Amino acid sequence: MSKNWSVKRKVILLALFSTLIPLFIIGPVTFLYLNKVIENKVSITTSNFLSAVDWNINTFVTDIENVSNIIFSSDDIQGYLSYKKVSPRLYILETLSKNLLRNITIVNKPYINAVYIGNGQHEFLKLNKGESNYTGNIYNHIKDASWYTVLKQSDWAGVWVKGNETSLVKGDKSPLMFGRIIRDIGTSEEIGVSIISVDKAVFNNMFKDIKTDGDILIMDNKNIIYFSGSEKKFKTKELANILENTGDQSKVIKKINGTKYSVNFHTNVKTNWKIVSIIPYQNIVKEVNYIRIINVLLLVTSFFISVLSALLISKKITKQLTLLRIVAKKMESREYISGITFDNGDEIGNIGNRFVELYNRNNELTVKLYESQLKEKEAELLALQSHINPHFLYNTLNSIFWMAEKAKVKPIAKMAVSLSKLFQLTLNNGKHITSVRNEIEQVNSYLQIQNIRFDNKIEYLIDVDPSILDEKIIKLLLQPIVENAVQHGLEQQKDQGKIIIKGVKKEGMMVFEVTDNGVGFNSEEVFLKNQGYALKNINERIKLYYGPEFGLSITSKSNIGTKVVLTIGIKSEEYV
Repeated sequence: MSKNWSVKRKVILLALFSTLIPLFIIGPVTFLYLNKVIENKVSITTSNFLSAVDWNINTFVTDIENVSNIIFSSDDIQGYLSYKKVSPRLYILETLSKNLLRNITIVNKPYINAVYIGNGQHEFLKLNKGESNYTGNIYNHIKDASWYTVLKQSDWAGVWVKGNETSLVKGDKSPLMFGRIIRDIGTSEEIGVSIISVDKAVFNNMFKDIKTDGDILIMDNKNIIYFSGSEKKFKTKELANILENTGDQSKVIKKINGTKYSVNFHTNVKTNWKIVSIIPYQNIVKEVNYIRIINVLLLVTSFFISVLSALLISKKITKQLTLLRIVAKKMESREYISGITFDNGDEIGNIGNRFVELYNRNNELTVKLYESQLKEKEAELLALQSHINPHFLYNTLNSIFWMAEKAKVKPIAKMAVSLSKLFQLTLNNGKHITSVRNEIEQVNSYLQIQNIRFDNKIEYLIDVDPSILDEKIIKLLLQPIVENAVQHGLEQQKDQGKIIIKGVKKEGMMVFEVTDNGVGFNSEEVFLKNQGYALKNINERIKLYYGPEFGLSITSKSNIGTKVVLTIGIKSEEYV
């Protein structure tokens, strides 16, 4: 069925498929690519701010550890914890220790809520803000806490703990604390513990300039230390399992509580805490969804525009094709085409106008060719009226030659030979192409005959470049010009006549000059004549065969002479 489809239908289908291919191939590929690009962009941005948070945490942790180091190495605190008696000396050591902590916490470390120093004998709690959560012995509560075992195993280093069971400050639920065993610097004997309770608002300050569509949390292996949103939103155990199963990756896309999230995290080397960013996946791809909607709308719009354009273009194309069909029909019947004009705005219009132009020009050239052939035949008939039976002429001239030889009349014999040769070269076995050599011989035979007629009145010189003697030309070009020079230039004068014939090869063409010292004539009047071998006839034959740039030119002056110049093209033997 598709073989019988019209061009209009094919153009419309081409437009439809050209639109549907981008719609169903380029569109989905673009969406997937954009998804990936935006995911990577969000991941890189998130990793950058997690690295910044990691640096802030390192600074904060180092500050707390430095405070712990000051406490650990203080002679006053060492003395206080080592002193066994209850005496004014103990009071002095306690006062000195509290003064040390006051200078540290109030002036330099506002994010420290409280610092506990103590052992089984004596203790004190230095509060920076709020009020104490305990009225009695605090050390026993610390010993009973689940994290105390971890603290005891920490040797000289301290540990970060989530103190859900032992909040030092009233109202501070699940506080973050840094605990450390204090040992005698000289004996390494355990003499007490120090607990620094931290206000988790310090993390709010770290994250206050960070803008994100999700939540940020800090967690250790068991507990969520800090969460920017609601802690009930995610289960600690579920998050821990996700982070444990990521391997070397720092980004995963997982479903949590039925919702898809992009989870990025960074592990702090000092504390082994994981800084986690949890962003709903829908927030990441929402820009892609907008782009998807816009692309679909654009593609649908393009689809309808392409259909409309296809209808208009197909209408224009079919109009041009209809004109082509009319032109083809006229060409088939060999009619002259006029009144049909194509629109040059497209290739079909250009081709159509070119066809019409070439067809009409071809018809004109055909007519000219017929005219040229008729003129050539006319020239041959007028020059050789008796060539209907050339053998009869040759035989007759041959008989005249032998009769003249027998009678010892040399001029008659010479004229018979020259005339026979002239006829032979003119006929040229019926071909219209001859060689320069034959043309020169034909001229030579003609001049020999005329010299016999006029008693050697004509002096002639033939100077032709030997390199062009074998070049091909159309016949009967030079002899009619020489004949014209004899009849109209030399016969009418009493003095000796002179004809010079030259031929050279120049710039890819042949140039022949025929010069006489005859009476001269008006070259324009002669050129307008159209009889027999008239100069106009020769000029037209040259232009028809070789091209408009070739032809004949005449310069003539009365009582001085005439000069005729022929410019003739050179064609290969195969072409001629």
